[in-house]
Amino acid sequence: MASHGRIVLSYHDTLLRESDVELLEEPHWVNDNVIWFWMQYIENELFSSRCGAFAFVGPDVAQLVKLGAALNVDQVLKSLDLDQKALILLPVNDCQDFDLPGGCHWSLLVYNQARKIFEHYDSSKGHNHSHAKAIARALAPLLSLREARVTEEDCLQQHNSFDCGLYVMYNLQQVCAEHIARAEDDSSRRTLLTSWMRHNRKTLKELVLNLSERGAK
Repeated sequence: MASHGRIVLSYHDTLLRESDVELLEEPHWVNDNVIWFWMQYIENELFSSRCGAFAFVGPDVAQLVKLGAALNVDQVLKSLDLDQKALILLPVNDCQDFDLPGGCHWSLLVYNQARKIFEHYDSSKGHNHSHAKAIARALAPLLSLREARVTEEDCLQQHNSFDCGLYVMYNLQQVCAEHIARAEDDSSRRTLLTSWMRHNRKTLKELVLNLSERGAK
């Protein structure tokens, strides 16, 4: 369903409307706009000094790649310089039709340049494996890989049917923090509040509204 209502926040390449912000209340699934906002926030605020090592691929582009709607994948992703990145981060959705957006589950696929493999973080382990594999296969030639190896990584598992997108957002932050911690030999980077998953909806909504009040662009 397309977003509607007044514009609440314009932030870099993200536009959040009232209907998007409403999804931060339980028991809603967050949509691609909310996930893309969080990716933009990580890139431009949380880890801005180190984000040159990361490529954040938006949910819409990841879906294009998965479904083969982009006839020339390397042209779509050329501006991201993927072969120069330590990590490539892509939200994965189980929707099978690009013209009918929807789906019922989100997960996170990360290409780890050092390991030469794709790491799949799924809060309902295994649910999105085939979708993650499809993206990996499409990206493999662009990354000069002979095969697209996808490993299912241990990660927090959801306990309801609607928080998958929030686990993707958590894992995005965690994966980036872990990479920076290893690069800087700084274990403090790995520490995330254990209450993050419990309070994230409220915290994220407050963040969006605060950025809106500041007139963030």
